[in-house]
Amino acid sequence: MSRSRRVLALLALLALAFAVYWPGRHGTFLFDDYSNLATLGAYGPIDRAWKVVAFLTSGFAGPTGRPLALATFLIDARNWPAAPEAFKLTNIALHLLNGALLAGLLAALGRALGVERERAATAAVLAAGLWLLDPFWVSTTLYVVQRMAMLATTFVIAGLWAYAHGRSLLQRGRRRAGYGWMSVALTLGTMLATLSKENGALLPLLAWVLEATVFDRRGDARETLGVGFVRWRRVFIVLPALLLLGYLLRSLPAVWEGLKQGRDFTPGQRLMTESRVLWTYLRDIWLPRAHDGGLFHDDFPLSHGLLEPVSTLFACFGIIMLAAWAVVARRVRTDWVAASATAVAFFLAGHLIESTWLQLELVFEHRNYLPAILMFWPLSLALLRGARDRAGRLRWPAWFALALLALFAAQTARRAATWGAPFQQALQWAHEHPRSPRAQAYLANFWSRTGNQVEAARLLDAALREHPRDLLLLINRSDLACVDGVVPRGLRSALLGAVATANLGAPVTQFQFGHLLDAAGSCDAFGAHFESDLLDAAGRNPAAALPGVGLDLWHREALVALRRGDAARAYAFDLHALQLSPPPPGARLRFAAELASAGQPQLALQLLDAVPSPLQVIHGWSMAEWHQRWLRHVGFYQESERHLRAVLQREISAAAQSGTVKTTEGEHGSDAAADVAR
Repeated sequence: MSRSRRVLALLALLALAFAVYWPGRHGTFLFDDYSNLATLGAYGPIDRAWKVVAFLTSGFAGPTGRPLALATFLIDARNWPAAPEAFKLTNIALHLLNGALLAGLLAALGRALGVERERAATAAVLAAGLWLLDPFWVSTTLYVVQRMAMLATTFVIAGLWAYAHGRSLLQRGRRRAGYGWMSVALTLGTMLATLSKENGALLPLLAWVLEATVFDRRGDARETLGVGFVRWRRVFIVLPALLLLGYLLRSLPAVWEGLKQGRDFTPGQRLMTESRVLWTYLRDIWLPRAHDGGLFHDDFPLSHGLLEPVSTLFACFGIIMLAAWAVVARRVRTDWVAASATAVAFFLAGHLIESTWLQLELVFEHRNYLPAILMFWPLSLALLRGARDRAGRLRWPAWFALALLALFAAQTARRAATWGAPFQQALQWAHEHPRSPRAQAYLANFWSRTGNQVEAARLLDAALREHPRDLLLLINRSDLACVDGVVPRGLRSALLGAVATANLGAPVTQFQFGHLLDAAGSCDAFGAHFESDLLDAAGRNPAAALPGVGLDLWHREALVALRRGDAARAYAFDLHALQLSPPPPGARLRFAAELASAGQPQLALQLLDAVPSPLQVIHGWSMAEWHQRWLRHVGFYQESERHLRAVLQREISAAAQSGTVKTTEGEHGSDAAADVAR
């Protein structure tokens, strides 16, 4: 292809990708979207500069808080709740940008590998198009919160492309410009990628992979570029990569300790299971099937040993062979074979954080979005070696490439259409994952919302026969029992037993249990003391010792006491909750407002005096502490507390003067809570 035709081909592929993703814009928010995006409305509409900073520092999805990814959500909305379509369209646009950047990176890598310029550029467009249209990325692109993974990939690709450009400048003798490009690419690229998602810290390691398999695959950098480059590489590539590896190795002893750390598996079991997971990733990337994949993979069977199941042993051996292939093939003269070494090494290195022994969930498709960017590069180089005959006519490799693009596009369009139809999506996920409690509960919720309680109950009862202690299923079945007024035999005891043993510290479980407690007070089907029994069971759970879980449980005990008219007991529960650990900045004010609304302004004021604001003394420099420092700086909670105290003092004075303390406090307590809320 000529340069103009390559540009047109790339634009056509981008347009095709946009078209096939277009039906997916009608989908809804899912799971982690709600928790990560709800902070858009935490301080009202984001219409002032201080609220922008408060939102950007409010992230909790990872150690960095991912503020750069959060900033991009402001493109789509500045309040919550919001409509999902704008978020999904921005994700699609970011996916297209990544495809365009990838074409540039692959063209640069092809030239560095010694491929002639025209073929290198054409192969780059083809490989980028195959990656762009691969249906495996639908669940990443149309799941709004995975913009974090997508944006990190944006900066990694841009950083590697800029590094490759600097490397070529250095090769041509332009040392100052070359070192400048490479230094800025790795430093700035790593910082921006990591502030989008933590696996962006892999950039120096991935640059090291490219050095070993492309730029310096023959090991002659010292002779061709001098000792200065070798020293520069140690500082900007080797040292950061080793620091990352050292960080990961700190948690390696957990593999032998066997502590589950709140999961249903040990780090050792996870490491063995991930060997099989990687092969399923490769299968689904290369062989797009009629299934959708989706977000529910809690049905993936765990590896309990190398022979349990025996496929674990073969999977581990296969990964070792892949790594050996990368080491051997990088020196082969045939360009597409050498490129396959790069793709394999890049894929394995890209999974180092999320697919080894760190105690994350077992399977998520978005974890491949970055590691697989080079996946179709070797195939594209191989196909273009014989794409035309001597007369210039297209041969079978070219038609095969076009057919593969068409197949990927058709499968992506089908999956995107499913993502744009939430009920159809739930039906398909439940069909494809019949052993997944989450998939069955998700579909049951849809049936319940449409009024088909019978079908919802059938799904949940069938799932509970297979997973009788799954708290998520039990909670969903209890919701139906509250609606129908009929509790199946054994449900109450099974639910209380699961509450006492499940991992209440897990975000999804904590959210679902909170939802159950919210409804328990008005659910008569389980008896008069259902909410208290749930709280007693949760209090026996080891997770109750966790600060966040304990604070919520003790506060809910306070709410129960308030409803029973026992204000003193409610005060004691709230005080204990706030003293467990530094509470969220607004917890004191919320608890005090609840006491005031129950006609107890004196106790509300006493609670504020008994527990100092957590903003007075802030330790550490995590993103959460930066967020608290910013709130203290702008005085958001200080002003709210001054206002609340003034209202409480007026209520106390008015009640004392009237001589009808109980009634007056009750009436004005509601007014005070409403005033504070305003």
